[in-house]
Amino acid sequence: MAEQIEPVVPAEEAPSANAEAAKWRTKLREAEARLEAAESRTNALLRRAVESRVADRLAEPSDLFELGAAELASLISEDDTVNGEALDTAVGELLVKRPGLAAQQPETWGDVGQGGRSGPPPAEITMADAFKAARRP
Repeated sequence: MAEQIEPVVPAEEAPSANAEAAKWRTKLREAEARLEAAESRTNALLRRAVESRVADRLAEPSDLFELGAAELASLISEDDTVNGEALDTAVGELLVKRPGLAAQQPETWGDVGQGGRSGPPPAEITMADAFKAARRP
């Protein structure tokens, strides 16, 4: 068995322990910065997913976080998906406190007299018919 002999490096060429530690601290800070950026992107995506789920119930979905003080972590399950029950509870509580935040259902205009008609045209109404209809109790 042959022993391996490490070459002797002159002291002026050998990296110092402080330089080595500084290099590792720099790598650590870079890794922490990348992790923080990834967490920020993930949280933004999860928030958008939550807001899209409540868009039909709240006029402004971001109100859930801004006015309802909901925490994103409380609305996300352990497998990083939106927890439907917690979300329904949070939206329900917000709408009980502030019902004006609910999404408004579009008003129906009914028949405004435009477009094609199916069936026969309405009968002509005369002024005499209008007077007769007004006299009836």
